[in-house]
Amino acid sequence: MSREDWLRACEQAYPKVYRSLIAMGAAPADAADALQDAWERALKQQTTVSRPDGWLFVVALRRWRTARWRNRLFVTLGDRSLGEVPPPGVDAVTLISELRRLPRRQREVIVARYIVGLSQHETADSLGIAVGTVAATSAQATKKLRERLDATD
Repeated sequence: MSREDWLRACEQAYPKVYRSLIAMGAAPADAADALQDAWERALKQQTTVSRPDGWLFVVALRRWRTARWRNRLFVTLGDRSLGEVPPPGVDAVTLISELRRLPRRQREVIVARYIVGLSQHETADSLGIAVGTVAATSAQATKKLRERLDATD
């Protein structure tokens, strides 16, 4: 993949990865900051990556987690604001709230698989877990989501 192709692929993945970080629980401003840091790393990336969207997601997710961990003592929950983001639809709000209720591992797998669009193997590689764990975790999480979403209808 040429450098231009790499940058174009990262640019195309930007909105999807941003939405993925929001689904993981990031505030819009935090997601934008983490994604900007990941984009900066993408500009410096020298090795070939088969899935730029997956790479960008993992780098941004790690950056967001690190920033969240560092700021945990300094930012109170009441200080978080959504800024100038248009309100999501009712179904999106319900889904995001249910995603946030999932354990972290299940939430990561669901977002990587169904929002970012990574395969089971790519998800396993990105998250550092076994392919079987991805399959089992995905099945458990989708079952929970299905049950919870059916209960809200």
